[in-house]
Amino acid sequence: TKKAFNKKTFLLLILKSTFATYKFILMFKKIFFLFIVVGITYTVKAQEFFNGSNLSHIKAEQFNAEQIAQMGAELKANNMTMEQVEPLAMAKGMSAVEFNKLKARLESSNAVSEEVKKDIDPQAANTPEKLAEKNVSVFGSELFTTKSLSFEPNQNLPTPNNYILGPGDKLEISLYGVQQMGYSGTVNKNGTLSIPNVGEVFLSGMSFEAAKAKLKREIGKIYTTLGGGTKISTSISNYRTILVTIIGAQQSGNYSLSAMSTVYNALHVAGGPSEIGSYRKIELIRNNEVIKKVDIYDFLTKGDQSTNIALQDNDMIRIPSYDLRVVIEGEIKRPGVFELLPNEKMSQLIEYAQGFTENAYKNKILVKRKTNSQLKITDLNESNYSDFTLKAGDYVSIDKILNRFENRIQIKGAVFRPGEYSINENEELRISDLIAKADGVLENVFLKKGSLIRQNENLTREYISFSLEAVLNGNANENYILQKEDVVVIYTNQELLDGYSVSISGQVRSPGSYTFVKGMTLFDLLLDANYLTENASRNVTVFRRVTNDEYNPNEKEIIKSFDLDIDPKDPTIAEGFFLEPMDNIIVRRIVTYETPQMVTINGEVLYPGNYAILKKEETVLDYILRAGGLKAEANTDALRIKRNGLIIPIDWKQISKNPKLPQNITMLAGDVIELPTKQQTVTVTGNVMLPTEVPYIKGKSLRYYLENAGDEGERGWLKKAYVMYPNGSAGTTGSFLGFKNYPTIEPGSTIIIPTKPEKEGINSGEIIGYASILASLAGVIIAILR
Repeated sequence: TKKAFNKKTFLLLILKSTFATYKFILMFKKIFFLFIVVGITYTVKAQEFFNGSNLSHIKAEQFNAEQIAQMGAELKANNMTMEQVEPLAMAKGMSAVEFNKLKARLESSNAVSEEVKKDIDPQAANTPEKLAEKNVSVFGSELFTTKSLSFEPNQNLPTPNNYILGPGDKLEISLYGVQQMGYSGTVNKNGTLSIPNVGEVFLSGMSFEAAKAKLKREIGKIYTTLGGGTKISTSISNYRTILVTIIGAQQSGNYSLSAMSTVYNALHVAGGPSEIGSYRKIELIRNNEVIKKVDIYDFLTKGDQSTNIALQDNDMIRIPSYDLRVVIEGEIKRPGVFELLPNEKMSQLIEYAQGFTENAYKNKILVKRKTNSQLKITDLNESNYSDFTLKAGDYVSIDKILNRFENRIQIKGAVFRPGEYSINENEELRISDLIAKADGVLENVFLKKGSLIRQNENLTREYISFSLEAVLNGNANENYILQKEDVVVIYTNQELLDGYSVSISGQVRSPGSYTFVKGMTLFDLLLDANYLTENASRNVTVFRRVTNDEYNPNEKEIIKSFDLDIDPKDPTIAEGFFLEPMDNIIVRRIVTYETPQMVTINGEVLYPGNYAILKKEETVLDYILRAGGLKAEANTDALRIKRNGLIIPIDWKQISKNPKLPQNITMLAGDVIELPTKQQTVTVTGNVMLPTEVPYIKGKSLRYYLENAGDEGERGWLKKAYVMYPNGSAGTTGSFLGFKNYPTIEPGSTIIIPTKPEKEGINSGEIIGYASILASLAGVIIAILR
């Protein structure tokens, strides 16, 4: 029995060991296969990285140097730079952090060409086409995007005498005086007005003035006192509708308009010219002939509405494509995109752009132009820019004047009238001349020494000492000729303390130690140190040593300190604070100094664009209010925030009712608030027979929309179906007691049917391997049982 037990035990151990070995072999094969797949995948991603559909799992450090070089070669082959590929990678799920890491690796790699590393040409981002993509409007488009400006005809105004009558016009006729009669009637399809006791009066095609005269004649045949004791009043109470065809507009088509409508009214109804439509040569066609050409710029720049004529039935408005658009930016009052006619010059462009700003430097007007193979620049000045002929795609830039004086000199110290003075071009003005302009020196002037502070061409300063006594006595060697921005310092009657210095540190452009001179002020030292930096605070501290001629054991203070409040724009306090030898000045940094950080809001708000973060606790609701609030067409269910390549869904209904809810999140620098237009469709995609969009019907379930897409495909995984809502949130399919619970559908939702994973089968090689193992096992068992 014991022997049999041992044999059984041993047999069980062998069986267990064999199956354990079998499981290990299977696990090893799967792991080995996984390594092969991952290796192949990484190679493919290195070679065709940007062709992938999902880059959310990509890490920059997973690629070796050879794979980085392969990516660079792919980018170069596709004529793309890293700046161009960034939005594509973000759209495919790659995080901004990982993209920046990958970009840094590509830019630091010697194996990647310079064409891949370099940024996009800055001018290319300012072409008319690119500016159109960024919603920079063409001059003139504001006429048709401003809802309050519609050119709608005023129906309450008296009818113009040249108004042409037609079928559908309703007339009011009144006789008063000796004879009285009131009549209201509409011109019929035959063009006549049927008046009781008078009969049919044909009026169609007649001007209102001619029609009134005819009505008076015809009615006067029956009412004989008309023109004597009886008077007649004729008016139009309701205007007919005319059909106008508009082509080349944002919304081309046939429009039914009031017969009082004008060309501008019709253009506004159609949304104005299309993206390629002209604002300068719009044609009004009547009876197959162009009867008027409309130039909207005449109205915008001169207020000329002579071409805004009344429309007639069956008129056509044709908007051809533009010939020439240019961009003008810089120191111009109305920068943007402008359409020019072929014969117009730079002077017309400047006029359309409302002229130069006060800071414009007219001697540098730069024009960048595309030639057949490359770019070309032309540098214009005030004497030759006016007649310069522009071409399509030109980019005009107006430079600004320098923030420097061209004719200023200063004198400070012991003179009667210190301050700023002018120096004329080619004028030889010496130190003595400037002293004379300042009404001479004071009685206690120090004659042994004066200082000339000169600004060099590289904006550095140098001190030039001179003998004031020699200058006043006419010594030409000491009486230097002055230049613009020179500062002459005249000291009081005290000996200068040579050999001493003062030091300044902190938020100045050139901190360090500077030579001390008697009468030196804090403002003088700030000038020597090239003044304050942009992040300097008003808090300036001066530390000064304490000097006593006699020893005082009770004196505890060895250093004095002065806390000053210095306004960088007003040097009065600094000019009034005199320094002493060995003073140490510290300019403090602004506590909360930060560069402006931006949050972007896109979509259906009144004023989309970039907004600076004013307070750290500003929320998504705060920014929507700053942007003017929602438009009527805003889809609040699709409100979302893009942050670092990810989407954060926001529930507008909740945060608008209670802004203190956690969902009203605080915005961070670089966040983008997106508020799309309302949608009335549902997208069905994934493993379905026909990916499509289906009109939204309230209350319809997921199955309804799926049926409209031909149901799921062969490998469609219906129980894993999920819904992406417009704000980026998702709803998944659940089940209870065998019944599927599909997520609700909202307008703009996307229904996604995943694909079932393939089941792994056993191939012939594996079957042979398993058979070999079992045969060996059988042999072992037989040997034991013997």
